[in-house]
Amino acid sequence: MLYKVLKTATSLAINAVLGILSLIVVKFLLGLEIAITWVAVLVCAIGGIFGALVIIVLNYLKIAFI
Repeated sequence: MLYKVLKTATSLAINAVLGILSLIVVKFLLGLEIAITWVAVLVCAIGGIFGALVIIVLNYLKIAFI
């Protein structure tokens, strides 16, 4: 039981770090003004790099995370 909880928490932490790092890299390379908020961190934690791509597309289309 404890192993499953720790494995899930570790997976979410790794996804969050990879997602946020990809947002920061894209922010500096493409010059997008992405607001890194708790919602963005949560999307990245759950979705990982795919979640970061969703945030980037929504920001590029000026729909969210502006």
